[in-house]
Amino acid sequence: MNRANVLASVGMALWCAAALGQQPASASGTGTVTGHVTCGDTQRPARFAEVVLFGVPAKVTAPAPKPDPGGDSEAQMAAMADALSTLGKTNMVQTQTSTDGAYIATDVAPGDYYVFAAASGYVSPTNQVQALFAAGADPKSPLPGVQVVHVTPEHTVMADVTIERGAAVSGTISWDDGSPLTGALMAVTPANGDPKQMPSQFGMLAMANVLSSVLSISDDLGHFRISGLAPGEYVIRATVKTGTQSGLGTGMNLAKMMAVTPLIVYMPAGFHKADAKPVTLHAAEDRRELTMTLNLGGMHSVSGRVSSAEDSHGINAGTVRLQDTTDKEFTRSASVDANGGFTVMYVPPGTYTMKVTDAEDTEPKPKTDKDKPNLFGLGMKTIRSYKDGSLNVIVADSDVTGQNVSLTVDKNPKQEPDFSKLLGDDDEKSTPK
Repeated sequence: MNRANVLASVGMALWCAAALGQQPASASGTGTVTGHVTCGDTQRPARFAEVVLFGVPAKVTAPAPKPDPGGDSEAQMAAMADALSTLGKTNMVQTQTSTDGAYIATDVAPGDYYVFAAASGYVSPTNQVQALFAAGADPKSPLPGVQVVHVTPEHTVMADVTIERGAAVSGTISWDDGSPLTGALMAVTPANGDPKQMPSQFGMLAMANVLSSVLSISDDLGHFRISGLAPGEYVIRATVKTGTQSGLGTGMNLAKMMAVTPLIVYMPAGFHKADAKPVTLHAAEDRRELTMTLNLGGMHSVSGRVSSAEDSHGINAGTVRLQDTTDKEFTRSASVDANGGFTVMYVPPGTYTMKVTDAEDTEPKPKTDKDKPNLFGLGMKTIRSYKDGSLNVIVADSDVTGQNVSLTVDKNPKQEPDFSKLLGDDDEKSTPK
């Protein structure tokens, strides 16, 4: 070994000794993970990067099927309950590097952890894992190329991480008249999509790297940019809010707010994923000047009334959802008004199944002496519930009216999942033996 290497080794040993002597102490029964994060393209320290210790799941299940977009709120809530339950079993520690790229994570529970790092412009942990599963990685085996550390009580383990510059896409989104579309939520997803969807046990990663997420908001000029992407083929999607209403202190109805679906457009200008033009990205590629258009020409509305079969009175709560018969992922929806009327806006030509779900007669909850002022008001009280109903609707070259649905009373109303018990510990928690 030459003199330079000897000096370097001595210097590293001295740094480690100093770091170990100065680092914060971990609580009894826990361990410490420390190391450096380096930028692979510059070989410089990754300053103020996020470091994520993600518990290797003790059990990994197959990706859960997505709930039917045309289903009722019970199915949607059940899917949400399942996702929350899985997230509640995840062990994760997040910390940050200093200006020299060094990090220290203390009070880490014993077990095995994947070590990820995230910084703006570099491949994000979520996208890294998505790309591995899209490439055929076995979720029940250690993820290839991702470092794993074993943490034991009262010990320190070293884990250095190198982050790689990600690919990026940027461009503009506009209305059909050429004016910029502002405030659209832009997202990038793998083109091969659902068959390689991440197992839900890895869902918490999306919360751990906000800075390097695969999302963007179009600005006042319609510009967007999404970075930190692993090599692969992607679909670019824009989500635009339509007709939502919210309020505080006025008995806000969350179900009514959620009933109005946003409008989704795929690059370059399609409303169905099958119409999307995928973008292939290579390592660290910067793809610019992409264009997207939201074309509302040729779109129509579907309107009607939801009533009770008993006396034809208008039912004042419920969701009307149109689901394309050839593309189950495409839906448009709206809530019913105080008289049972509804209008579903921005519906492209096609054949749809119109479903009426979660229909109820409601009234404001009475105020009592125990009620205190709150942001959401007192809410609504259900008087009676109704069975779901459906119609077939064809949208061609004009608005569709008179889509009236008569519903019968449901004597066994559906029960929403109990969210109070979802985040408890059990033997599937994501920290190994």
